[in-house]
Amino acid sequence: MVMIMKRYKIVPFTGKSTILKIHNDLMMDLKCIESSLSFGEKTVTIQIQRTPGVKNNEIHLSEEVINHFRIPLFCEYEITFNQDTITLGPYIGIIADLTKKGLIRRLSDLDSYVKYYEKIGGSIAAFSLDSVNVENEEISEGFIYNPQMQEWIHTENIPLPSSLFNKCKVEMNKQWEFLSFYYKSNICNFPTFDKWEMYKWFSSDPSLKNVLPKTRLCKTPKDILQFLRSYKNAFLKPIGGTFAKGIIWLSYNSQGVTVKYEVKRKTITQTFYQKREFILFLKRLLRKNEYLIQESINLIRANQRVVDFRFIFIRNQEREWENGGLFARYGKQGSSVSNLTSGGKPQLGKKALIELLESEELANSLYEEILSISKKAANKLEQHLITCGNLGFDFGIDKNHKLWIIEINNEDPDHRIATVCKRKDLMYYARLQNMLYTKALANFHEKTPPIL
Repeated sequence: MVMIMKRYKIVPFTGKSTILKIHNDLMMDLKCIESSLSFGEKTVTIQIQRTPGVKNNEIHLSEEVINHFRIPLFCEYEITFNQDTITLGPYIGIIADLTKKGLIRRLSDLDSYVKYYEKIGGSIAAFSLDSVNVENEEISEGFIYNPQMQEWIHTENIPLPSSLFNKCKVEMNKQWEFLSFYYKSNICNFPTFDKWEMYKWFSSDPSLKNVLPKTRLCKTPKDILQFLRSYKNAFLKPIGGTFAKGIIWLSYNSQGVTVKYEVKRKTITQTFYQKREFILFLKRLLRKNEYLIQESINLIRANQRVVDFRFIFIRNQEREWENGGLFARYGKQGSSVSNLTSGGKPQLGKKALIELLESEELANSLYEEILSISKKAANKLEQHLITCGNLGFDFGIDKNHKLWIIEINNEDPDHRIATVCKRKDLMYYARLQNMLYTKALANFHEKTPPIL
């Protein structure tokens, strides 16, 4: 494949024609006069013509071809040439929400993905899953980013992009099945996985099983009681939950069972002295959600605040894994979870490690271990056909300084923790790499990563 990373402006000319008019310099690179032109998932046969008057940063196409592809003319494009096909791009899509209403709410947040648009180029579409028209093989409506106006432009009947970046939970329906069949491995963050799947995969790997808290799937109250008798303290977690929603901390002793959970940022504590009452409580829970129970690790604390770490792990345009930032999360006093949505406070991770461990040498050692474990875990996920490019690892460190994987999020790990730590540049960098990796999935990439 020949990659020509120069950017070209598309200039329309009137009339019905499948001629591609180009400058002489580009003609020398292409070395053919008949080819196929591809944009997104569409292809047409064209004749290539060297034309006087065409500038060396232009490609001239007929209005007929432009309308067939529905190419946005406010973007500039790169081209690749593979055998007899010229591909115009990149043309990438962001599945930003499950619904059109949710897409509108998220639109301003998508600005951070295109802040450094000039490093990405091409056309970027944002849409919701319910806008995927399976019958017509197109997107019924969404938004195309206009780099000249720096705005998302509402657009109807959007053609399918070449690759996709997914920000949504995957629960198979006709749209997901269509996209899965159509794109195969060209969807970043697809499919998503739940906590129990992760545990099963990792617990079978000798290099990962020792960093996993003991975990069991809960089908009946009896499963939970048996686990508590063995481990005394545990967390009940919805299998597909995020942002600490629905997590319940359990503590068992000879007197009964104490439970703690969050409701609107308030910690609720209940103690069950009668087994029958506790079983009724569990039955109500298990009717609503599927849960797993996880051993509670005795994590390091600071001023009676539990501390864990969020590690952002991203793939870059060379498809290599890269450190996107480590952040400590300090739970609010009395809470058993550290999530910011539950009142937690963040700090830059390396600084927090040194302060908590009171040893720069130990902090550096654990930092390197986090990088090593994350790489092994990401590779393991890909063995299970997960196309990863954006992972959020939650690590814990116990009082003996042993590292634990609490969970991993590939649904849409939030980079905005960096902004609370006054490192907005890290969020922008992570999201730029998300776009560049998706660009690479469309077979457009450069040799070296960009420096902001």
